[in-house]
Amino acid sequence: MPINAESLKEMAHACGFELAGLTDALPSEDFVRFEEWRAAGYAGEMRYMTDHRGDLRADPRHLLPSARSLLCVGKLYQTPHPLSIEEKDDTRGWISRYAWGEDYHGVMRSGLERLLKMITEAHGEPFEARICVDTAPLLERSYARAAGIGWIGKNTCLINEQQGSWFFLGEILLSIPLAPNVAPPDRCGTCRRCIDACPTQAIVQNEKREWTLDSRRCISYLTIEKRGAFSAEEESALGNHLFGCDICQDVCPWNQRAPNTNDESFAPQVNAPKLEEMAGLSEEDFRRMFGKSPVWRTKYEGFLRNVAAAMQNSKSLMVLLLMASLLSERMLAAEVPVSEGYDHFYNNEFDQALEVFENDLNAHPEDPQMFNHVAQGILYREMLRSGALESQLVSGNNPFLRRPKMEISEKDKQRFEHCFQQAMAISAEKLSRHPNDLEALAAMSVAHGLRSNYLFLVEKSWMDSLREATAARKANERIRELDPKDVDAKLVYGLNEYVVGSLPFYMRALGFLGGFHGDRADGIQQLELVAKQGMRNRYDAQVLLAAIYRRERDPRKAIPLLKELAGRFPRNYLFRLEQVQMYSDAGDKKSALAVLAEIEDLRKEGAVGYANLNPQKLLYFRGNLLFWYNDLPDALADLRQVTQNASGLDLSTAVLAWLRLGQVQDLQGHHADALPAYREAIKAAPKSEAASEAKNYIDTPYRRKEKS
Repeated sequence: MPINAESLKEMAHACGFELAGLTDALPSEDFVRFEEWRAAGYAGEMRYMTDHRGDLRADPRHLLPSARSLLCVGKLYQTPHPLSIEEKDDTRGWISRYAWGEDYHGVMRSGLERLLKMITEAHGEPFEARICVDTAPLLERSYARAAGIGWIGKNTCLINEQQGSWFFLGEILLSIPLAPNVAPPDRCGTCRRCIDACPTQAIVQNEKREWTLDSRRCISYLTIEKRGAFSAEEESALGNHLFGCDICQDVCPWNQRAPNTNDESFAPQVNAPKLEEMAGLSEEDFRRMFGKSPVWRTKYEGFLRNVAAAMQNSKSLMVLLLMASLLSERMLAAEVPVSEGYDHFYNNEFDQALEVFENDLNAHPEDPQMFNHVAQGILYREMLRSGALESQLVSGNNPFLRRPKMEISEKDKQRFEHCFQQAMAISAEKLSRHPNDLEALAAMSVAHGLRSNYLFLVEKSWMDSLREATAARKANERIRELDPKDVDAKLVYGLNEYVVGSLPFYMRALGFLGGFHGDRADGIQQLELVAKQGMRNRYDAQVLLAAIYRRERDPRKAIPLLKELAGRFPRNYLFRLEQVQMYSDAGDKKSALAVLAEIEDLRKEGAVGYANLNPQKLLYFRGNLLFWYNDLPDALADLRQVTQNASGLDLSTAVLAWLRLGQVQDLQGHHADALPAYREAIKAAPKSEAASEAKNYIDTPYRRKEKS
């Protein structure tokens, strides 16, 4: 019998394709737009789009000269498993939904071969044909749209009104002339959920104000197509994505009712794996796990690059690395922590501390530690000013969030670099004359620790930062060899034992760690010893242990340390704010509120260190505390007041305040009221964790999860 559009659709359905349609094998009207797209540079490093293979897309007859018709098919791969925007575990990475099962290329080709066999038997006359699956130089979405399968959405995905966009495309070029289908209308309308949800703002408008994709910003491109190292900006934008990205499809309203596939080939095998497990994969493990998956396209080295970036962006690892870099110079440099300079330093009075340090340097320009003290004061002043100190010790929020005016000045950068270079040069010169000079070794260790911190916070280069931290550790190891009875020298050793012992195998195996494998439990024991018996570094050990106990979810051990620190350095409000957090984590709401009230009283009295404390910041901490204890009306009143003055807050606090306000309103059943708060959080710091979380609640109201 003669074949036609309807009979071909029936055959396609029999071969496992839910969608099918026909169009003419003629040049697509979209080719001009494709040329403009690649001329704009949006193809990035995808040479197959920009060289002669891209040119072949001008006409399907380049693939089959006798082609008259193009049969386009679609195969669903949607499964009932969670969306990427629903995954909240920051210790897991994300693999795009289409790569959860078998490689779709083989599945699609197998189905198309069966379909072509059926067409051959039904047609009964000789004809020419060619099967295309993804890799062929063909504008397949354009032809699928012309064949009536769907319209191309603002996210550049093909969308079907009934089936959504979770489907693969395949084609058969036929030399048989067949009546074409009609392209459906664009039904995206004014919706822009995909545009707003994209964390890298990869969906852009071209010169004609048409929505298109800048692949260079797209997470799928970065994790799959891009070769070599990521820039710092690219790395931070990836979030927890290991392969591909589903966000623009996850939020699409047309996918909310998309059906699931019945094909077992796409049953999930790996979708949100543990980052630690992925980091520990050998090349053989990678081949065994992903050899038949689309993930194989990244190759082993590319996948580990993606894993390292996801680990960098993981909040749990971020806190771990910050411990190493934020606290290293405090524990190394405080030879006399009760001196005038360091009394100011530990009370967060960095301008006064720097004045003392600069005077000391002028008096002793031959002492490398004097240069270290100045560099340390510059860096910590900037960290406090930008909110990084309290982000680490108090809020646990992203320490890189800052308003534009908070960027470190060029003058301070140059002064820091000068002090670092001088400390290193003087220490090296001393060691060239006396290799066992303990003071020179200590100064060199301090300089490396400061450099580690600078690279991490200012240059945002975490691998180089870890290398500097390792150099600091090696200098400290030499000090311990020369003077094994020095309890204070165990501080750096204990820190490295804990930090490296907490890293996954892949990170511990990196060459620059020098074979140092670490031991978390031993690291904590060493730090506890310094906290009790140390002379120079006792308070540094207590600060570090408080942060570690918080990370280890043992707030009851942190509280007495923080009380002692607050008593010893009463002008440092951070130690009291951290007590609030630890009491809250321990379930002691009454004590948490009591400490907050004490801080507020000190502020009102004009106490040194508290007089200039922003009252809105304290109000945020109270509102946040009440939020977690489900005292929603009082939390709402506090957070409303805070957000009315958000412009005066550091960015970390501001974005969290907007997020909490939206969550409180959602918990009270007022989602319409919550939406403006979420949008303000996104607007305040688009790349922050809080903004990413807020995006999830635009379409799906926040609900409290039961604690495990």
